[in-house]
Amino acid sequence: MLKQISINNFVLIKDLKLDFSGGLSVITGETGAGKSIMLDALQLLLGARADVSVIRKGEKKCVIEGVFHISKELKPLFKEFDVDFEEDTILRREITDNGKSRSFANDTPVTLPFLKAIAQNVVDIHSQHAFLSLKSSGFLLNILDGLAGNEKALTIYSTALTEYKELCKQLDKEEVDVKQVKENLDYWKFKFNEIHSAALEEGEEESVENELKVLENSGEVRERMERILQYLNSEDSVVDKLITVETEFEKLERLTGGFAAFVERIKALRLEAEDIATEAEKLSSSMSFDKSKLADLQERQSVIYGLLKKYNLVSAKDLLAEAADLKEKISGAAYSEERLEELKKKKNVLHKSLSELSAQLSKARKKAAPQLIKQIVELLAQLKMPKARVEVDLCFSFVNIFSESGQDKPVLMFSANPGEDLKPIEDAASGGELSRVMLAVKSCMAQHFTLPAIIFDEIDTGVSGEVAHKMGLVLKEMGKNMQVIAISHLPQIASKAQQHYRVEKSISGAMTESKVYLLNEKQRVEEIAQMLSGDKLTKKSLENAKELLGMS
Repeated sequence: MLKQISINNFVLIKDLKLDFSGGLSVITGETGAGKSIMLDALQLLLGARADVSVIRKGEKKCVIEGVFHISKELKPLFKEFDVDFEEDTILRREITDNGKSRSFANDTPVTLPFLKAIAQNVVDIHSQHAFLSLKSSGFLLNILDGLAGNEKALTIYSTALTEYKELCKQLDKEEVDVKQVKENLDYWKFKFNEIHSAALEEGEEESVENELKVLENSGEVRERMERILQYLNSEDSVVDKLITVETEFEKLERLTGGFAAFVERIKALRLEAEDIATEAEKLSSSMSFDKSKLADLQERQSVIYGLLKKYNLVSAKDLLAEAADLKEKISGAAYSEERLEELKKKKNVLHKSLSELSAQLSKARKKAAPQLIKQIVELLAQLKMPKARVEVDLCFSFVNIFSESGQDKPVLMFSANPGEDLKPIEDAASGGELSRVMLAVKSCMAQHFTLPAIIFDEIDTGVSGEVAHKMGLVLKEMGKNMQVIAISHLPQIASKAQQHYRVEKSISGAMTESKVYLLNEKQRVEEIAQMLSGDKLTKKSLENAKELLGMS
């Protein structure tokens, strides 16, 4: 429940601090005095979006702080967001004129999702536009699921739905991939066959190029090889001269010593020259200058470079890698088809499971609906609508569309008078009737949900007289089990509260300020008397006020 709220520099409120207790509290005041501003501040504190327009004119920052008594059952929620739990938790929201917003829980910085999660478990705020929720399928589903005890079934369904959605995404991607594979498969096969049939070897383009250089320059190559062999093997060759030099150094070594190193070096040169001569002879013998081979090599080079240019690659190694990749794609095409069929079968299984789970949820809701209808009708009878009829049409969807809550899209059907057909609530109810239906629904919620607090912003729209009196009794009864705060303009409702606050607006110079006061007994009598008769207090209005308050 809300224990205290402090508001600084928010719209018309400069500085406000209010304490709240359990039971029914009402907030009254003239139209435009700022009654709903407090509700706006509370919604901001509980995670609503904000901008700099909420900062009081002339100020740099607005601060809203609330003290909430939190159930220990919410400890896991605090742990999930890494926030220290305290039974009396202090929430604070700050908005500065540069557009920045900061939020805190027990002085720990928190995110708006945390505030919203807290709000869902701490207070239900009925704003002036909340009547629209009566036509919201989500709103009605929450109530029906609560009455039906569907929490576990919803968890199972939600898990299955998540798996189903992920599988559908995967299947969609797989279908696109398989379609792409089919479109490319013929090209992949052609490309693979063209490269594969070339029977390439890694580095082949270099060896072919080298052989071609030899053959294309065969005359000069032959002439130079013969000259080299002559230098190496003829009389008075390089080798012979090295043998002569080696012999002379050996003689010098025997005569004086000190030439051994030269002997070894010359010997090494001689051996290397002999080895070169031998290798050159072998190379010369192996050289072929066949013109037909030249044509073959030129053709081979044309094939290799043609493929490289065609597929924008650099080497035979790249072509071989491309062929290997194509082979893998071609072999994977068949697997993709098999995988697609497996996914389709799995989707069918999950679809069947989801259909069964959503049908179970719908069955439980259908069973719970009469209980909700009975309670609403009974409360409407108390609120001077004894002939009202209410039904819940689950509108189960038989098409393959699964929402987060199943296949139900419930519609609240309503008829205020005998002989009138049941119609969707938004088409059948007047403003006053909507107020009473909403109060009846919220009262049912209070009986079946452990929400600590509920706040009504003019739930009494369109009603007066005895109906207002009955609404006040319903609100007071709700206040026995939870904290109820009602912003009201009706004395019949205000008189049923345990705590009564008045909002006043004052103007000082060019500035307007709203203030809120907790009324004492005398002030409360005067406030209700004014609500009964207007600004002028009369003896009769004061007596009527006391009568409403049960003081006469």
